[in-house]
Amino acid sequence: MRKVTWVAAGRVEYADDGGGPPPLDSEDDVLVRVTAAGICATDLHLIQGRLRLVEPPALLGHEIAGVVARCGPAVRRLRPGDRVKCDSVIGCGRCGWCRRGASQFCPSGSELGITRPGGWAEYVVAPERNLHALPDAISDEVAAVMDVEVPAAVDKLRIQPGESVVVFGPGPAGLIAVQLARLSGAGRVILLGTRPERLELGKRLGAHFTIDVTRQPALEAIRELTAGAGADAGFEAAGTADAVLNLLASLRPQGRAVLYGLHGRPIPQFPLDDVVLKDLTIYAALPDRSGWRELIELVASGRLDLARLITHRFPLERAAEAVSLLARRDSGAVKAVLLVR
Repeated sequence: MRKVTWVAAGRVEYADDGGGPPPLDSEDDVLVRVTAAGICATDLHLIQGRLRLVEPPALLGHEIAGVVARCGPAVRRLRPGDRVKCDSVIGCGRCGWCRRGASQFCPSGSELGITRPGGWAEYVVAPERNLHALPDAISDEVAAVMDVEVPAAVDKLRIQPGESVVVFGPGPAGLIAVQLARLSGAGRVILLGTRPERLELGKRLGAHFTIDVTRQPALEAIRELTAGAGADAGFEAAGTADAVLNLLASLRPQGRAVLYGLHGRPIPQFPLDDVVLKDLTIYAALPDRSGWRELIELVASGRLDLARLITHRFPLERAAEAVSLLARRDSGAVKAVLLVR
């Protein structure tokens, strides 16, 4: 089987092991022939050693789309030939967490591309409950990068029509958050970051204002754009201490924030007294794995544009080149997808 393995810090390798597809371990398992797999910031952080969720060697890739190749005897909903999106977070399906849709906290759970073999390969195995049928309106590469995590995180903000929303970090998550804020009726969406080409894309995707924080201080810009009141809600997807601190400082009293970015280290200067005295509501972002049907409809209808986030496409054999490109953040790279032929 052809696959890409993370073999050491900073290094991935493509190889063909000469073997066949992996076996089905359970009666409700499905063998999926991978057609497209995304490269996520989490993958880069793992490869670079910034996150220690798993150690090499490991088969990464948790953003996966493909075609059903074989079904276990207990599979009822899917059949060979069906196009599917894989939800990478796999729970037991029986515990209290799984029954409430929070399989991300299943005590015996796992995740494709992190704690079990992922989608940077010709085939991947997943339970039927983790596979979602795709309409023709969604391409394989868009399906690969589609996930409920950002929409579910933004939902926590309960954005009301006319509210002001700040988004720190114009990467894929931040650019999705911009679109969702607009769809929720936000009257003023302010996107902040350091890369002009990404900020420009954010403007095309719906941001009312974009702020290059290398040219203008974030707090000064937000206060100016909110007439000194501060933002009603904010989404942090930059993964930096400055972004977190500026977001919290930019919110009005009783504002709401979602902290989405991973940091790999504590923020010792976290402004706890300010959070308390402003009565802020802060949400972390490891949301329940629900809302797939709504997300698929949103993407299929074109209301949520994921295609414009995909700036680069590589064959599986060139995965190392793709990882290097994204790590350098050059050539206007926002999102890269591995195409498995």
